Amino acid sequence: MKKAKTCYLTELDVARLEKHASAPGADAHRQDMLDDLLERAVIVDSREIPANVVTMNSQATLVDESSGEHLTWTVVYPPNADFAHGRLNVFSPAGIALLGAKRGERVRFTPPSGAEKVLKLEKILFQPEAADDFTL
Repeated sequence: MKKAKTCYLTELDVARLEKHASAPGADAHRQDMLDDLLERAVIVDSREIPANVVTMNSQATLVDESSGEHLTWTVVYPPNADFAHGRLNVFSPAGIALLGAKRGERVRFTPPSGAEKVLKLEKILFQPEAADDFTL
């Protein structure tokens, strides 16, 4: 089995993800998704996160290289998710795959449709830490 890619997470993101995963009424799969993510994560201080890494509330452009379609998503916590407006729930297959990914990487996930998608992370349009916003 192929080793999962290492991803970088901030301490604040991990604390907030743990809170949302264990919230009353939260989907039981959230904790499993978070556990899998944390197994491959390197936790760093917010001020040390590279600007080319997707963190919570980052907005990124991805490209489906097979169709040429460009997608712009912002990775958000569950209460702020609105897929129709590009606000991707971090606990969705695409959201968890994108979190911690680096610009230029290919992100693989299986959406509810069941057919694996591979998207290339083309550009990070906004990352809170790169913008010196360590509380977003």
